[in-house]
Amino acid sequence: MEEKKKLKILLVSDMYYPLAGGIPEHIHHLYIEMKMMGHTVHILTGKSFKEVKSENSDIKRYGLSFSIPANKSFSQVTLGFRMFIDIKNLLRKENYDIIHIHGALAPILPLAAIFFSNTTNIITFHASHERSIGYEALKSPLSKFFRRIDGVIAVSTEAKRSVYKYFPGDYEVIPNGVDTKRFSDKNPKLEKYIDGRINILFVGRQDPRKGIKHLYKALDYIIDEIPDIRLIVVGKGFLKKYYELSISDKAKKHVVFEDYVDWALLPSYYTTANVFVSPAIGGESFGIVLIEAMSSGVPVLASNIRGYRQVVDHRKNGYLVKPKDPKAIADGILDILKDPVLRKDMIENGLETAQKYDWKIVAKTVVDFYEKTIDEKKSKKHKLKRWF
Repeated sequence: MEEKKKLKILLVSDMYYPLAGGIPEHIHHLYIEMKMMGHTVHILTGKSFKEVKSENSDIKRYGLSFSIPANKSFSQVTLGFRMFIDIKNLLRKENYDIIHIHGALAPILPLAAIFFSNTTNIITFHASHERSIGYEALKSPLSKFFRRIDGVIAVSTEAKRSVYKYFPGDYEVIPNGVDTKRFSDKNPKLEKYIDGRINILFVGRQDPRKGIKHLYKALDYIIDEIPDIRLIVVGKGFLKKYYELSISDKAKKHVVFEDYVDWALLPSYYTTANVFVSPAIGGESFGIVLIEAMSSGVPVLASNIRGYRQVVDHRKNGYLVKPKDPKAIADGILDILKDPVLRKDMIENGLETAQKYDWKIVAKTVVDFYEKTIDEKKSKKHKLKRWF
């Protein structure tokens, strides 16, 4: 059997490290796994205000990345006077087989990459939303860019639903993944939190979409039932101080803020937890943190929103509760903590679920899609030549 050609791939996004979030994680793991397959992979992104101490030459940073409010959270946009020239020169020099946009079909960095591209273009849509004012306002010009996309991926049927109404076409659903070796139930626990108290874990930005204030309010109900409870909050965000106002005087001594934790230590936060909670109110297309928790052998409680229903089967591999309802969150947590059989079943089923999303499997599926799209594009060109 003839060995398939090794590809030269450019992953493009306004969102990448040192910025935290699902898209940077997604790109990072595709990069690692595709490199291990023998492909040449570069990442095109913006320069961050946060210092990057050391970085290899595969990361191409042009322009400066700024945070802007979007979809009840914060997104990034990259700006720069020389950015367009730099991108044009990069694409001419490297002659990529694949240019793969991640995030939204939005100004400015992603559109610049598509504009100067002379190769096979792929886009992965990650977001979930009921309405996009940007897509509505710019649908006509953005449609011209969308027509230059050769292959379209959505990380879930929810992500596809969100964008399909603006840009209909053929979508391939390829999910987010998890590093099952990094996030494992075999990871050591953090000794400072092994003191007999029960640990609830939240991982994520403190912004409106993540619903952290509802978890803070749920603590009042939980403390009445289980006084030795502790909520560990990993993740900061612009609105941290504002959301701290949601914590009652009774609950304050039960909350520990970890802000940004060391990348290498994050898996141990999961294994230290007795239950992981994601009380997001919407706008989630998948929920990488849910899979990370499952892979770590932690029972998961999440809001019953469309994006999370892509991953969680209620009372099987996780527990779903009504969004924006502190009492429902508290009751769900108490149900998990008080029912050892339920907890055991959820952990076992969660570990099984996580294996299906291992990054090796996801990355291979993405590369298979690249090859299929390249072949289809060549076939179309061949037919056009024959026609004329």
